[in-house]
Amino acid sequence: MIEAIRRAADAGTRAAAFLLLMALLACVVAGVVSRQIGAPIPWTDEAAQYLLVWTGFTGWILAARKRSHIRIEVIVDRLPEAPRRVAEIAIQLCVIALAAAMLLYGPVLIERNLDVSWISVPLSAALLYIPVPIAAAAVFAQACAQILEAIRGPVPSTATELKL
Repeated sequence: MIEAIRRAADAGTRAAAFLLLMALLACVVAGVVSRQIGAPIPWTDEAAQYLLVWTGFTGWILAARKRSHIRIEVIVDRLPEAPRRVAEIAIQLCVIALAAAMLLYGPVLIERNLDVSWISVPLSAALLYIPVPIAAAAVFAQACAQILEAIRGPVPSTATELKL
């Protein structure tokens, strides 16, 4: 059951990343083409900036799941099994601390920007911050799962050893 939920979450996150990337590409292309024909669409730059932020948060979720986020593996991979597990748990506790802070302050950012509008379109700037608590919750859950995996058994030495 948990594995089915994980697969569904992975598929949903990959689909969201794809859709966001395609929307970002469409905004950039629309902006470039509209400028070239002399009729610039004013909202394309701002929408592209927001989509880039959303895509970045989606990428964070995917990278955390695959253990491919930025980490220095040279030292940890050379450790014996027990210290490697301790190092992995320490790394994931740091990820949990960051995700917890984002879970705590993400809704505050959203609330503070509800009455701020985009420059080019009458939409709330709070839209920029909506992915903060969503990504934080996903990464928090993934870090907890990776701690449990480290406690139960061997920790993969690189992201390529993970089966996704």
